[in-house]
Amino acid sequence: MKTLVIHPKDETTDFLIPIYRDKGYTVITDREADRDYLRESIKHHDRIIMLGHGSTDGLFGGNPLGTCYTIDSSLAPILRTKDTVCIWCNANVFVEKHKLTGFHTGMMISEVGEAEYCGVTATQEEIDYSNKLFSRSVREAIHCVNSTNMQYVAKSCYKGNSDVIKYNRARIFQTIKTVLTSESKSKVPYKLVEKL
Repeated sequence: MKTLVIHPKDETTDFLIPIYRDKGYTVITDREADRDYLRESIKHHDRIIMLGHGSTDGLFGGNPLGTCYTIDSSLAPILRTKDTVCIWCNANVFVEKHKLTGFHTGMMISEVGEAEYCGVTATQEEIDYSNKLFSRSVREAIHCVNSTNMQYVAKSCYKGNSDVIKYNRARIFQTIKTVLTSESKSKVPYKLVEKL
């Protein structure tokens, strides 16, 4: 499986680099990557891993952070044909809205300010530990073919008593394509795998 990583350069998300380091994947870190270049790169890969800060509308990029998106609805039609890994805050809304399949996250706490926003009391040390454990857990799970078991493996590794870990763990999701048969009455192209 040919894998493309899109991880706009941002030191606050460097803790995610171990997920794909030394895996031999194609990696794009340019915060202002040309849209046509991104589209062509996505076309030529089977799995697209997108990491960083984002919102319900996509993965942030551009300069300064948050003024535009690297991944947004304009790329959704091509992403719908790929296996995706979407790790950014509220990626689940983007995934569900655009009917993507693969591993994704909801609101994730990776900074003290996000913990405060979410009503979770946490120290910087707890958040740093959670970030490292999350990255190790996803790296352990990334080998799963077509993300089929990725959620299970990641959640099996990402455990702890910290309120941050408990909060984040509840926001790890996966959608899978539903195989339609002539007997199937469902026209839904994907389904959300139940939380573990």
